[in-house]
Amino acid sequence: MKRIAIRQLAPVAALLFALGATLASAQDTPHRHGKMEGLGHGKMGGFGMMRGLARLDLTEAQKTQVKGIMESRKATFESLRERMRADREALDAAAEAQSPNPSAVGAAYLKVRANREALRAEHRATMEQIRSILTPEQQEKFDTMKQHRKERFGERRERREG
Repeated sequence: MKRIAIRQLAPVAALLFALGATLASAQDTPHRHGKMEGLGHGKMGGFGMMRGLARLDLTEAQKTQVKGIMESRKATFESLRERMRADREALDAAAEAQSPNPSAVGAAYLKVRANREALRAEHRATMEQIRSILTPEQQEKFDTMKQHRKERFGERRERREG
């Protein structure tokens, strides 16, 4: 009798757990980056910019300059993210239509891809602007960190594809 009850309750428990996890992840958490709020993933397109820069032992003047750079690009990042969101929704709608039009799906995909490239270009430009305010020692450390990050992402990609 107890085995039957446990077997019947297990799916219910799993469903409740999944629902709780979904609700917890859906909550808006604007302060998840602590001291770096407003400049982390949720506000500036991610990339752990400020977290990585914290390892460079920036001077107060450099920190002020970095914040200025980030603030000056904030509107651009927000605009790109909003455009990406809208175009991704359009792609989903085109792909999930009753009778998807391959041309419409392809065009929507190309928009999403172009948005991703625009965001990457903006990120590169931002990082180059930040790099320009660093000392030669900090630039070397910055470049090393960038290379390590690239290697980690390559390893992750290989694991997913392999």
